[in-house]
Amino acid sequence: MTIREAIQWAAREFCTQADAWVTDEQPIIYGADSDYPMIVAPQGEPLRIVSLTLNGREVVQGEGFEQRSPTDIRFDQKPSESAVSGRLACRPKRGDLPPSEVTNLWSEPIAYGACWRLLMMPQPWQNPELAHYYERRFLAGITDAKQQSRLGHARGGARVKARRFI
Repeated sequence: MTIREAIQWAAREFCTQADAWVTDEQPIIYGADSDYPMIVAPQGEPLRIVSLTLNGREVVQGEGFEQRSPTDIRFDQKPSESAVSGRLACRPKRGDLPPSEVTNLWSEPIAYGACWRLLMMPQPWQNPELAHYYERRFLAGITDAKQQSRLGHARGGARVKARRFI
């Protein structure tokens, strides 16, 4: 039971911080042309809107809409359609795991997060030094997932080495 809860916690935390689970299957906003639009995730809990398709073009936050909380959105101008499609970052509900596509791709960092949590528990197996190692591996996995979420499936770092000025 403890191991399962640690894995569920790590998967939820991983998806929360890294936008590892992005869905773009169905409309994500209903009632967009009303005063109270509602953000709906097909699965899990809505977290962040990555992009929306408004009037035939893809826009990001700050270009026509603002998301103030995971379930609150404000449009600069009311859209003409009631249902708006887009890309939505989700996280699993408490006690659930993300879909298999996410767990297959990011199983190692999620396992590192679970080990980190387990090794920090006040139990006979507690080991803060080893927990710190797993925490760093978990955070490195979050960084990789953030990069993949922002830059796609490109390999390599997002930083560029500055050229020397002569």
